[in-house]
Amino acid sequence: MNTSRRHSYGVPSRCWCGKGVVIFYSRTDDNPYRRFYRCEIGTQRKKENHLFKWVDEALLDEIRRVEAEQGRIVEEIEDLKSSMTQRIEEEVRKQKNSLELGFLGSILWLFGRLRSQE
Repeated sequence: MNTSRRHSYGVPSRCWCGKGVVIFYSRTDDNPYRRFYRCEIGTQRKKENHLFKWVDEALLDEIRRVEAEQGRIVEEIEDLKSSMTQRIEEEVRKQKNSLELGFLGSILWLFGRLRSQE
């Protein structure tokens, strides 16, 4: 959370002054019953620039933050899938080569035994 005097991102928990925030609702004609966050002492010291933020704007900030985080996690999961697929394919190739060499070795051994019996 950014606690600067000018802007607070997301749902605020404290004002720049360190005091907690309280939720109030507007009684103005322009924003009737619209809820807002306000610093505990900001209500008494109106000339000071204490925290004020509309609740709906704070929630939208939080939604955007969660969406961005979700996008980052999806990207990370895709990278992990790709990495795991590569590793599995490499391991399969190694095992296949090992089996082919083992099979070829067995054939050569049998061929050698057959020749020695002649």
